[in-house]
Amino acid sequence: MRSKRRGGSAVVLALAAGTVLLAFAPIAGAASCPGAVDDAVFAGKAQLRKLVEQENSFGARILGSSAHNKTLDWIKDEARDIDGFKVRTGPYKVYRWLPRTRMKDGPGLDIGRAGAISVAQPDGSTVNVPDAGAVHWSKPTGKRGQGGPLVYLGPDEDITAANAAGKVVIRDFPSSSLPYGAFGFVGLYVTPDLASETGDYARPYLNSLQDELLAAGRAGAAGVILAFDLPRKQVRGYYDPHTGTIYSVPGVFVGGSEAEQLKALAAKGGSASVAVRARVDRAKTRNVIATLPGRSREKIALMANTDGNSWVQENGVAGMLALGRYHASLPMRCRPRTLELAFTSAHDAIVEDGAERYSARLNAEYEAGEVAFGFAIEHLGTREILPAGEGAGGQLAFTGVGEPFLFAAGDSDVLRQTAVAVTQNRNLDRTAVLRGIGVPVQGQVPPICSMGGLGNFFHRRLIPTLAMISGPWSLYDPVFGRNAIDFGRMRAQLLAAGDAILALDDLPREQIAGDYLTYREQLAQGAPTCPPEIYPQFGPGPGE
Repeated sequence: MRSKRRGGSAVVLALAAGTVLLAFAPIAGAASCPGAVDDAVFAGKAQLRKLVEQENSFGARILGSSAHNKTLDWIKDEARDIDGFKVRTGPYKVYRWLPRTRMKDGPGLDIGRAGAISVAQPDGSTVNVPDAGAVHWSKPTGKRGQGGPLVYLGPDEDITAANAAGKVVIRDFPSSSLPYGAFGFVGLYVTPDLASETGDYARPYLNSLQDELLAAGRAGAAGVILAFDLPRKQVRGYYDPHTGTIYSVPGVFVGGSEAEQLKALAAKGGSASVAVRARVDRAKTRNVIATLPGRSREKIALMANTDGNSWVQENGVAGMLALGRYHASLPMRCRPRTLELAFTSAHDAIVEDGAERYSARLNAEYEAGEVAFGFAIEHLGTREILPAGEGAGGQLAFTGVGEPFLFAAGDSDVLRQTAVAVTQNRNLDRTAVLRGIGVPVQGQVPPICSMGGLGNFFHRRLIPTLAMISGPWSLYDPVFGRNAIDFGRMRAQLLAAGDAILALDDLPREQIAGDYLTYREQLAQGAPTCPPEIYPQFGPGPGE
């Protein structure tokens, strides 16, 4: 039995028959170091809202844009203003895809105005059909666009050269779903309000946009029109895919009414032209790394990305700044380990993701015994938004509850039971504490590859991993703005994250590691590991 006494509460770890039980319990006369984050000291809802507002004040943080660079400067300044933090940057070059249009009502670039569609009808007349914006990373064109015969290919039809070469292809947005019961399959603990959900969990991030656009390129399509079954105004500026592949076809999004109009024009034999007002070039970006020394050099690494086009993607930045400020307020005796905050670039271009650069260095440091665990924090406090109504007249609407929240804990009993304990202690709502996302593969290290997002970069390198994430409609859909976030819920999730860090801070590294050290040994002996997530830098052309 080992008990750590810290101000007003204790974190008790009982080791029996290989089982780790973790609980929080108040104790009298405890020492002055906290065992859980002090609500009175941690940033309040208003402070978190202000941080997220400041992060979004420069405009859409499209990778390599002026707004993104200003955001990185702001992050650097905010971190430097926290007493005790040392800040460095890691510059590197990436491809960037920038709209050539400016926001009418604010700073930054506007992907929602970067597309255009015109349709020539058999009678010689031309119809301009409003679009919802250009497809991220799709091929830039001249003002007149690129075109050919307009054709609708249903979801049961593959895009091939035979049906798409030289044509503008209309496709329904290719989303998918999974049953809510899947959370329980890999769940360690699911809060009752989420465990009672039935039916399917369907969100637009569960899409096959990458496959659709690559197929259109191979088929030699002249353009792609991706159709939502929702009002155009509700999906304006949609900001996916985010692999960073530069596609060989221009693409635009449309709303439901415009999709019906286009499908009717296609049936009448119309020809369409798709224009994408954007440019692609090379530019510098950078990771911002802020380090708060503790009693030892061994570190806990927190990570969030900095580029995005919505208030949700990525408010983990504001959350990490709040956690950093709280930890800096603790005396050195209460900081057993060094805390490192990694604000990485290019997650909206995964092929050049700065998280990969950072985790590669962290992997070497873990091998040297200088890292305890990694913690990815993303998409906090989100409110659930779902389609209400059927057909093109359907509307996205807030349901009045929180978006399902995933708290993944990798292959360590200590990490997993800590995640469960802090979730219960902070009464988090609609939360699933998971072993990962996916079906375990016997003999593979690690058995489950996905932690749901940025946590993959730690976990796949066999660095002990915690990861918080949600995937709401507002993730890549910027129209909901600040209304997409419940800042009280965001604060509760951050308090749970802070509690987990405090609970683990002075536990031995080997105890935190769980199975990860064994996996490393097995990997060195040739055990299979997760297949690499490979995305091409450039999409294929006809016949490739």
